[in-house]
Amino acid sequence: MDLQLNIRLYPWFRAASDGHAWITVFFLYMSQSLPLDQVIELSAVYYLSVFVLEVPSGYFSDRIGRRSTLLIAAGALIGSYSCFIVGAGFWWFAAGQFLLAAGIAMQSGTDTAFHYDSLKALGREHEYARREASAEQWGLIMLALATLSGGLLGLIDLRLAYVFSLVSASVMALLVWRFTEPKHADETVALPQSFGTVVLSCLGRLRDPLLGWIFLVVIMLYAMAHIVYEFYQPYITLLQLPLLEASTHAPLISGLVISISMFGGALGARASISWQSKLGLVGVLAAASFIQLGLVAAMAIALSPAVLALVSLRNFPMALVHAPVRAAIAPRITRQQRATYLSLQGLAERLFFALLLLGLAADLEPGAPIDEPTLLGILASTLWIGLASALLLFAFTGRIRQALGSSEA
Repeated sequence: MDLQLNIRLYPWFRAASDGHAWITVFFLYMSQSLPLDQVIELSAVYYLSVFVLEVPSGYFSDRIGRRSTLLIAAGALIGSYSCFIVGAGFWWFAAGQFLLAAGIAMQSGTDTAFHYDSLKALGREHEYARREASAEQWGLIMLALATLSGGLLGLIDLRLAYVFSLVSASVMALLVWRFTEPKHADETVALPQSFGTVVLSCLGRLRDPLLGWIFLVVIMLYAMAHIVYEFYQPYITLLQLPLLEASTHAPLISGLVISISMFGGALGARASISWQSKLGLVGVLAAASFIQLGLVAAMAIALSPAVLALVSLRNFPMALVHAPVRAAIAPRITRQQRATYLSLQGLAERLFFALLLLGLAADLEPGAPIDEPTLLGILASTLWIGLASALLLFAFTGRIRQALGSSEA
C-alpha cells in the first residue's frame, strides 16, 4: 500500500480535475443549436442534479471508499464531455449536464477527505493545511489556464473546449487509478446502514460551537462570492465598453475574465497558510469576509470601469479560507462521516444561495429590466444582508477562539 504515492500525485490530480475549459463557452455552445428557454432548462438540469447527488455522493464515499468514488467521478466527467462533443441536441446536452453534475458531486468533499485520510494514515496529518493549500493553488492555476485555453479554442470551434476538458478528465482518471485507498487502524467502526442516520449524525456535529460557526460563516462567504459571480456579466454589459460589443470575441473575453479571477484565487490559496499563522482562523475568516463584502460594495456603489480592476480578487477570499477551514474541520469529523459532512456543507451553501436569489427576484417588479438602477439595487440589498450576517457571526467570537485554542485562533 503506497500511500506516499497518494501524497505525491494529489496535486497533479487536483490540477487535472480542474481542467474545466468548457466554463468559458458552455452557454455560447449550447445556444448555437438550442433556443434560450432550452438552454436555461439545461442549466436547471445541472443544478437540480448537483442538489440531488451532493449528499448521497458523500455517504457513498464514506461507505464504499475514496478511490472508488473518485474513479466514478472521473468516469462521469469523461462521459459528460463525450456527450457534448458527439451530440448537438437537447437530450445529448441533458445527459452531458447530468453526468457533469454527477462527476462534480462525486468529487466534492471526497478529494479533500482522501487527502487528509492519506496523510493521517502516514501520521502526517499536521501537514494537511499546508499541502491542501498548495494543491488548491495548483488546481486554480490549472483552472485559469484551462478557461483561457477554452476561450482561445472557442475562437476556432466551441466544441474544442470540451475536447480539452475530456483530455484533462482522462488524465484525472489515470491518476486516480494509481491511488491507494487509505486505511486507518484507529477508525475501523462500521458505518450505520441508514443514510438518514448518518446525515442526522453529521447535522448533530453542528452543536459543536466551532463547527457550527464555521458552517455559517462559509455559507455567508459562498453567497457573497457567488453574488459577484452571478451579476458580474450583466455589470460588464451595462458598462457598454467597445471591446465587449464584438460578439466574435465573446469566448476570448469570457476566458480572460474567468482566467484572471482564477489566478487571483491561486494567490489566495498561496497566501492562506501565512495569513492563518499571523491572524489565526478567526482572523482569516474575518479578513476574507471584509474583502468579499468590499467587492460587493464596490459593485453596488456605481457602474465604473475601475471596478473591473478588482476582478482578480473575485476568487481570492474563498481560496484564502479553504485550506484553513478544511484543516479545522477534518480532525473533528470521523473518517466514516468526513465526506458526508463536507457534502452537507456544500449543499447548504448552494441551498442558501438559491433561496437568496429567489428572495431578490421576489423583490423585483414583474418584467423589470436589467438596467443600472435594478442591478445596483440588487447588489445593495445583498450587501446589507451580508453586512448584517457578518456582524452577527463575528460579534461573539470569544467562545470560538476558546474552542480553537490560542495557537489556532
